[in-house]
Amino acid sequence: MSDDNKVLVLQATGKAGRNIALALKNAGFEVFGTTRSAKNNLASKGITPVIANYTVQADIDRAIKESGAKKVIGITDFFKAAKSRGAVEIAHGQAQFEACKAGGVAHYIFVSVVQASDIAWPAVCKHISTKAEMEKNLKASGIPHSILRPCVFFENFDDAANYNPLKKGAVKFLSKCVTPTGAYKWVSTYDVGRAAAAHFKDPAKYLGTTLECMSWQGSLDDVARALQTVSGVPVKASLAMPICLRKLFLKDLDGMCNFYDEDGLKDHIAEFKAVVPDPLDAEGWFRFHNRYANGKKIVDT
Repeated sequence: MSDDNKVLVLQATGKAGRNIALALKNAGFEVFGTTRSAKNNLASKGITPVIANYTVQADIDRAIKESGAKKVIGITDFFKAAKSRGAVEIAHGQAQFEACKAGGVAHYIFVSVVQASDIAWPAVCKHISTKAEMEKNLKASGIPHSILRPCVFFENFDDAANYNPLKKGAVKFLSKCVTPTGAYKWVSTYDVGRAAAAHFKDPAKYLGTTLECMSWQGSLDDVARALQTVSGVPVKASLAMPICLRKLFLKDLDGMCNFYDEDGLKDHIAEFKAVVPDPLDAEGWFRFHNRYANGKKIVDT
């Protein structure tokens, strides 16, 4: 394949990166993905692994050169890689920007967070304010780019690393997901990847643009009903932890949930569907994901 069809996904084995990489591969791109460990399953998905630390500029420089990609999609991680330190995450983003500039990248897509710089988020929501700062730095860098801003990921319903593994007959989250405007808005990481594919395929249309990524609106009870429909077994919806504990131990996410619960988010679902016409809703995501945390299938096919 030509270099124009090559895409490098930074952090391709992370929660967002793995399905973004898969979506790009399924869209016809030759996909390379960074991973810190030689023990990965990227090759089994048709993705070429590149051993690199996506937070270190020298490693990113090498990954760009090794892959030959002129299209790069960048992801940063406030909570794990940056250990909840905003300045560290901003530095990780800057490493990506500098590497893309040095490598002559023709189109860099930054995966930010919903409405990062458009509304007054609570000061405690550092994982959002750092993304807003990185967006500002990216725009000042001169790198040809576009920005994708996902809302809440469906993948949070099966996230053992954050104490929320998906179990048969149950669905949990940090909030009941009800707002004055109706309910939370959701998107799958796979559909973020499909949006990235659309951006890469039509740079004349999308370079310099920002897309809010949201595909479905629903409460936690709606999500439980979706899983029940897909699995065929009764599903109970409940909080992942009491609100008092959320407030005590997860201050950043507590602030985000409080903002969602009290103010909600402006609806951009129609705009996202103009780019990804058939995104996954809750039922579609459970069918796509099709596994509980213990490895058993939700639906035997």
